[in-house]
Amino acid sequence: MRNAWPRAKLGDVTVNYDARRVPVREADRKPGPYPYYGASGVVDHVDDYLFDGLYLLIAEDGENLRTRQTPVAFLANGRFWVNNHAHIITGNERADTRYLCYALAAADIGGYLTGSAMPKLSQLAMNAIELPLPSLDDQRGIAGMLGALDDAIEHNRRTSRALERLARAIFRAWFVDFEPVHAKATGATSFLSMPQNIFDSLPTTFTPSELGPIPDEWSVGVLRNVSTEHREQVTPKDVDPRTPYIGLEHMPRRSVTLAEWGQAGKVTSGKLRFRARQILFGKLRPYFHKVGIAPLDGVCSTDIVVFGPTSPEWFSFLLEHASSNDFVSYTNACSTGTKMPRTNWGDMSRYPVVKPPIELAEKFNEIVSPMFDWILEAIFESRKLAELRDYLLPKLLSGYVRVRDRALLDEENT
Repeated sequence: MRNAWPRAKLGDVTVNYDARRVPVREADRKPGPYPYYGASGVVDHVDDYLFDGLYLLIAEDGENLRTRQTPVAFLANGRFWVNNHAHIITGNERADTRYLCYALAAADIGGYLTGSAMPKLSQLAMNAIELPLPSLDDQRGIAGMLGALDDAIEHNRRTSRALERLARAIFRAWFVDFEPVHAKATGATSFLSMPQNIFDSLPTTFTPSELGPIPDEWSVGVLRNVSTEHREQVTPKDVDPRTPYIGLEHMPRRSVTLAEWGQAGKVTSGKLRFRARQILFGKLRPYFHKVGIAPLDGVCSTDIVVFGPTSPEWFSFLLEHASSNDFVSYTNACSTGTKMPRTNWGDMSRYPVVKPPIELAEKFNEIVSPMFDWILEAIFESRKLAELRDYLLPKLLSGYVRVRDRALLDEENT
């Protein structure tokens, strides 16, 4: 039987940076490239940063401290901003910052929380949390093994974000700014992101419309011309408890990558059924900008609108419209209710769009849809990597499995 690692209080092995945190109201934030962190991770992206480097963020308040549906401790690396809902620390000379993140992931922190209505982890209580503390070499070995899995997950996340940005850029160029048509009108013979045969078929002049000048032979329509709502209602008794469930809490902001879901076993009210590759739109407080592609079949909250294209050719065109800032602003303006504003499919479906020839939408889908296919595949790969990490975590932290043992075994097998 292995000997347990020695233990230490978190406050004795860390440096605290809480005094450098600065909250910024949502109305005062300026969009930019830097993550803005709160108690449960990134809540926005802003134009400036407070920290630059590797830090450990720990939730200070929120129901998630009890439910732990998302990690209560997570690493932030690079340039970022933090509000006052997350503690921020690094390991000192006795502790590796990455290791502390994994140790906290496995720790029972329930006894350190205060507050009944809203759980809180004060700085004093956080400092008192006891964690296993092996030698620095062992800490780094544990963090290295688990970190390799998390690095692969992070690589998938970053690549997914990059593909989303690329698809968005092509969409705006083709269907919002009409850059290829403008280029052809000025004498260009090709356009970088567009196949030559499609570019050759474009007009060179524009026609006035209620949305402004649009390319000749294009038309002004509304979203329902290329989309259909899928409203299949189900009750808890109709659903297998193991069925994937997506609520608003599972949907990230400003990203079509829906990588998280729960199970319908905990669902107690009526829901909507969705199918893989349908589009999910959070209609409650639409300004939260929660729109994404369903990665699998399942059920979702009735605060989510489920819809898809009228035909496969329009999928990417529809998704890019539905996840655009312009569309979210439109749905927000159409929402009813003050404290809990909601939009609805009727208003969403009347959103005005410039409709290109179907051949152009089809070619756009051929170029962009494989990007979304990659994103969906990466979601499931990352979940498998996370399962392996979570399996190894308690064994490594208990000392039952040691990284050096794994290295010796590898040497014997070579």
